[in-house]
Order: sequence, then C-alpha cells, then structure tokens
Amino acid sequence: MSRGEGLAHFREKPVAVIGASPGGFGTILSQNHWNQVLRRLNTQPWFGGQVMVSRAGTHFDAERNLVSEDLRVQLATFLDGFAASYRK
Repeated sequence: MSRGEGLAHFREKPVAVIGASPGGFGTILSQNHWNQVLRRLNTQPWFGGQVMVSRAGTHFDAERNLVSEDLRVQLATFLDGFAASYRK
C-alpha cells in the first residue's frame, strides 16, 4: 500500500492518531511510530492534540461502554479540534 497505486488511497487524507493501552504508557511509542508511517503515506496528519489512554480497562464497564467522564471529555475535545482543523 505504500507504493504504486495503493499510495493514492492515503495521499492527502486527514488523519489523527489516538490510542489505548492496558499498561501505564498509554501507547506513546506506538503513536510515534504510526506518525512516521502516516508521513510516509503522504497523509495530512493532525498534531493539534493527543489522546494516550493508560490502563484502558479502567475506563470501560463489562459491556465495553465508556464510563470515564474525563476520557469522554478528552475524546470530544480531540475530535472537535481535529474536525475544526479541516473545516478551514
């Protein structure tokens, strides 16, 4: 996908990276690596915010519903910023 015709599927597409981890680092290493890949694919990455959720299991109930109001606000803020950056 990173060469030839496959690259066209990604070129100039707006993207943002968020992540969740069961551990304490909240996907910081993973997000750094994805940002490199997205640049190589000639996407339009948005760097105006970050969401790195540590100990993700504590933010959801048994039915996988988001129960953390703090995380809900963080996600809403992130998505609002991402959307606003591409409405210009």
